Amino acid sequence: MAKKINVIGASGQLGKKVVRSLLDQGVSPDDIIVSVRDPHKMADIATSGIDVRHADYEDGELLEKAFEGTDTLLIIPSTAPVEPRIIQLHNAVNAAGKAGVRRIVLSSICSAKPDSVTVVAPFYLYGESKVRTSGMQWTIMRNNLYIDPVADWVPELVKMGRLPYPMKGGRVAYVSRKDLARAIAAACIRDDLSGRIFELTGAEAISMDDLGRIISDLTKMPVRFESVSEEEYVSASHAGEMDIPEYKVDVLVSIYRAVENGEFANVTGHIEDLTGKPPEKVGEYMKRRLRVKK
Repeated sequence: MAKKINVIGASGQLGKKVVRSLLDQGVSPDDIIVSVRDPHKMADIATSGIDVRHADYEDGELLEKAFEGTDTLLIIPSTAPVEPRIIQLHNAVNAAGKAGVRRIVLSSICSAKPDSVTVVAPFYLYGESKVRTSGMQWTIMRNNLYIDPVADWVPELVKMGRLPYPMKGGRVAYVSRKDLARAIAAACIRDDLSGRIFELTGAEAISMDDLGRIISDLTKMPVRFESVSEEEYVSASHAGEMDIPEYKVDVLVSIYRAVENGEFANVTGHIEDLTGKPPEKVGEYMKRRLRVKK
């Protein structure tokens, strides 16, 4: 009998790409389950033969029902504030155990370490500990920071002529959601990765000065890194069209502290190890996203 892979969080940007990667890597639609809070948003997926189930991180009974018949469960956490996320993951892992799930693959973050300065580290530390002590097989995928949102903001960055980040230095091994999805899908498919922790990073760790130069070279407009105070960054985040919720601003500020602390600078070859193909470098990714011709 074929293995059933269930993705909870499949309606998000990373989740959708993981489902696409599962299909691209040869998994039959009949062997994929997606568990989402709003099944109506997945109507296009349902028509492909993928089993779409109703699930809510807040409802343990609903989760258990959604996980029935699942061999490998991929958990992609929600973007709720940290404390509610802990409860959500607690519910999901407990429901997986009751439903007879064999293995959990957890999407985590590179800063899931006790000495991290990120405010999300306690959630990820709890999440990793929860799955490791669940009695089920497990695989943990620690993701580096996404490059995708930076590309989304390029028009605004060009308009400002600067990268106004609340940090003085540091490097990031940025990685795209597409490359993360390839590696996570591969980990879900394979049966020989239980008890393993992977650190999914880009091909290089770049500084914010490097990032500014890449954007400048591709857009032919000057964009330079400018260190700003946390207060200035918070104020800008709440202004105009951005108006980011308070808890998300706190998360972002703490991530910049972590960058300065060196928490996202490590580069590994784990994506290539899992998929046989290295991740895109930042310049290559930005060129493709910005559709820059040679």
